[in-house]
Order: sequence, then structure tokens, then C-alpha cells
Amino acid sequence: MNQNPLNILHTIGLKELYPIIRCQIKLTGPFDIDRFRRAVTLSAKVVPELFCKYNLADNSWTPVVDDATTMVTVVDQLTPGLDSNPDWFRQPQLRVFIEPGTTTTLVLTMSHILTDGSGFKQYLYLLSDCYNRGVAAVKDVHNTVELDWLKDLLKTHPAPQQKKDVDHPAHALGLPRLADESAQREAHVSGVRLSAVLTKQLIHATHDQHVTVNDVLMATFGKTIQAYDPEVADIAIACPTDMRQSIDHDQAQFRIANHTARYNPSIPAPLAEPIRESVQKMHAGMAALKGQDQFLDSVRSLMAQYQHESIDQLQQIVEANYHVRPIGYTNFGIIDDQRLRLDDTDITDVLMTGSFRFAPMYQIACSTFKGQLSLGFNMVGTDQEVQFGRDLAQTMAGRIEDFIDPQTASTQTL
Repeated sequence: MNQNPLNILHTIGLKELYPIIRCQIKLTGPFDIDRFRRAVTLSAKVVPELFCKYNLADNSWTPVVDDATTMVTVVDQLTPGLDSNPDWFRQPQLRVFIEPGTTTTLVLTMSHILTDGSGFKQYLYLLSDCYNRGVAAVKDVHNTVELDWLKDLLKTHPAPQQKKDVDHPAHALGLPRLADESAQREAHVSGVRLSAVLTKQLIHATHDQHVTVNDVLMATFGKTIQAYDPEVADIAIACPTDMRQSIDHDQAQFRIANHTARYNPSIPAPLAEPIRESVQKMHAGMAALKGQDQFLDSVRSLMAQYQHESIDQLQQIVEANYHVRPIGYTNFGIIDDQRLRLDDTDITDVLMTGSFRFAPMYQIACSTFKGQLSLGFNMVGTDQEVQFGRDLAQTMAGRIEDFIDPQTASTQTL
């Protein structure tokens, strides 16, 4: 099978977090579990790595199952602990748990070694198509993994003569430790959801102020975390970006793989600064980095050395250019409810989150479904730490409201 050197990006820091992308789907109406299993099996005709374990020694895949029978599990009650720590080095790269009921809940956990957030959304659309249309859904569909386009892009964008160590900021964002390291901790999934009215107001406000929703989310999240260390005058956040956007249109094929790099903005933003000013600074900072294609710096060395160095050496390169920060941010963007459909059911809610992080590490994961923006997080923590995580998400939502300044707004705890 094709080997993607960008898989290695998510094989470091395994003691701090395990590389997963998690999606929780709630639906009403008749749901055929056997049909869903067949759909997962069918999807592996396009993405055979789903049925494989990952071999770190040579960045390869080895089949461990022939179908989805053992990958899809029906449970009486879903708990985050079921999927918080899979083993992609021994198991298939996808696990699904289903809690049937009046409202059926599906939890899909996919390996971040195999793909990124944008690739996972492509997989969700493929899977729903397999459920709806059967074999016709995979006819003439091919998963493109090769990275020739990235190699060509790097050739046309040489490395800067004076490279700054932007991936290791001098003053990284951090949170206080609320419990001893030996305290009893459990896995939790939580967050807040903005109302459809507030989400629409946010979009209108970004248009009025000529910024992006992503600018607002990064600035409000950064200010929220900064409040716990106000001496940190700069907001330094790693911002993942989907490199598929840099592929020429005729090359933008079906791609379930890791195609993510990241920007590393760092903006001066004193804590007392009004949020709209911080958002404008974040917009200007991101615009400058985009103009320089700075995201390439996070994968440049890995791509250059992939053919020549050992996996250990490549992991060191990743640590220098793409390391795991205690405070993380990701934006999965819009989950298309016209493409994520299951026959005869009504999908009422979708929440996408990243890896489970041990408190006081914290990642906010943003996603939008049916016009509502969610700010979710996965945490392994004490009750107090998890409540603190919820408070952070709620505070971030409040800062978004400050940016919009609506007459009325509401958020819902997830």
C-alpha cells in the first residue's frame, strides 16, 4: 500500500495523547446495524488501510481483519472510556460503537495516523454513501495518497534563509494544574454549542469586519487561555491547515490521508485588549503567514529527509517542527448535512473532536453542523478538571458573543 510520510506527524507524543479523530452522531428513525457493518466493509475497498494495523518501524500497513464484524460494536451504554485509547499498532484504524434506542448514537474513532480531519469528513461522506447506495458508491472511486503535488510545491517555495523557531514559542500558552498527577481521572467528552441564531450572527459579524470565523475562534480561544497567565503578552497558537487547498483543481481527487500542515501565528495581545482588536491582529497575522505559505515549514524537513533517515530521526524532525503543544486548537469546519445522510434516519447532531488529552493539557475542537457551531473537547481528568474544561469552552463562547455584541444569544452545554 502507498506510504504517506505525513503519517509520521502523529506518531510522537503518544504518552501525552493518542492520535485519534472522534465523531459522535445522534440520529432518529430506523437504523439498520447490519447494513451499516456492510457499509464499513464496502468502504474499505476504497480505503484498505482501515482493515490494517500500522507498523511504525517502516511506516507501513498490515491487514489484521477481513471485514467490519469486529470493528462495529453494539453497547448498552456509551462511555468515552470505550474509545479513548485504541491501539492502532495492533488493531484496525477505525472503531465504531453503537448505542441503539429511540435516539441512536454512533461513535466513530479513526486513526489520526491514517488521516486528518478533512480526510475523515471525506470518509464520513463515503461511508454514508455506501450505506445509502451499496456497491454503486465505490464504483470508480479511488483514494489518492501520493504527495507529488506537495514535493512540487516545496520546490517552488524554498525555505527562508533565516528560519525562526516558530513551532516552539518562547511563551507558550498553558493552564494551571488543578489536581495531583496521581489523582483518579476518567475520559470525558464535553463542550458547548452555539445556537443557530448566534452562529449566524457570528458569520455576519465576520463579513462586516472583513475577518474569518477561524480568526475569531483562534483569538477568542487564545484570550480565554491567556487569562490564566496574563503575563503572556503574545497569543501563540498552532493552527492546522488542510493542504488539499493548495492542490491544483485537476488534482483535487478523493484523498483520505494526512494532508495537514500548520501555521504558527503569534500575535501581541494584552489581556485587557478588546476582543475585536485581537481578532483583527489575528487576521493580519494569519494573512501574512498565508502570503508566505508558512505552513510548508512544518513539513519541509520531513519531506526532504523521508527517503534518507530512520523513523527515529524522522520523529525528531517532527518534534522540532510539529510538536505536541499543551494547548491545542483545531477547526474541522462545516460538516455537510447534505452529504452525511443515512436513509430513513434524521441525523440531529454531529460532534467532532480530537485526541483525549490528560489535564491540564487542553484542545478545543470547533465544528459546524446544520448551522450550529460546537466547541468540543476530549479530556482525561478529574471531575474538577473536566468542569474547568467546560468553563473554558463557555468562556470562549462568551468572548465570541463579545465579538458579535448581539442583543440576545444562547449556548448549550454538550
